[in-house]
Amino acid sequence: MKIAVLSDLHGNIVAFEEAIKDAKNQGVTEFIILGDIITDLPITDEIIDRVKELTPYVIKGNREQYLLQYEQTKEDKQWETMQSKSVVCYYDHIREDNKEYIRNLPEQLKLEFEGVTIRAVHGSPYSITELLYFNTPLMDKVFNDLQEDILIYGHNHKVAEYEERDGKIVLQVGTLGMHNNGIGTPQYSILECKNGKVNTEIRNIDYSREKLKNKIKQVGGTYPEAKVWQNLCYQTLIHTEDVRREFCHMAKDMMIEKYNGELPQGFDSHFVSFDDDIYKEVSKKFEKYFIL
Repeated sequence: MKIAVLSDLHGNIVAFEEAIKDAKNQGVTEFIILGDIITDLPITDEIIDRVKELTPYVIKGNREQYLLQYEQTKEDKQWETMQSKSVVCYYDHIREDNKEYIRNLPEQLKLEFEGVTIRAVHGSPYSITELLYFNTPLMDKVFNDLQEDILIYGHNHKVAEYEERDGKIVLQVGTLGMHNNGIGTPQYSILECKNGKVNTEIRNIDYSREKLKNKIKQVGGTYPEAKVWQNLCYQTLIHTEDVRREFCHMAKDMMIEKYNGELPQGFDSHFVSFDDDIYKEVSKKFEKYFIL
């Protein structure tokens, strides 16, 4: 039995459909989605509907969690900043039935196929937002705590890889939709489960960026509140380098200068990071990238 594992779609339905097609051509019969279905690109209900149609094995990512946090704390002033308004506009563009779907998504899944036990998480077994990397003390803890045959995760947007210790496997499945992974290539993974054994395969795919641009135009283009970030995301998909990272590094340097070397308490601990004046100033420097 073959199961495709896809993570970090981020609204990129064109890459998503190519991965589905590739997976079915490889004999895949089941799919697992590891969260971050939406945000970054302005395609929301269409990709949620496709996920719902494809598989029941879906968990929430930090992007879905952000929308729920907004829903629960709408009166908080943090939602008035330019960066936060992009979260608000995604929330406002999602149908109510799909908001309910997101509310009901679990944070983790424990599954079994052909005698192989699988634990599916977004960030780490301990937190949706925690970044998990190989060759770290956190990874040592994960292996020590792992009860299942294999742990599958996404979130860190790194190139897909896996490690096996004492018969246990940890697999970073790759990032599909927002593939700012240093190689500019969308990735997903396939698990082949048989007689209690599992083999892993990492798949690289390609898709038409022009088709994605046309799809974005078809849904009405970028949301006004998120135009800056959505354009930076699209540019990151058509170039190997991460334009978004360049934007954030410049903005962070300006924050350090503004606050005399002492960043505000809690800076970068959440998705709200930059002051509006700095966000606007850096946006002007990146206007050449705003093609959507």
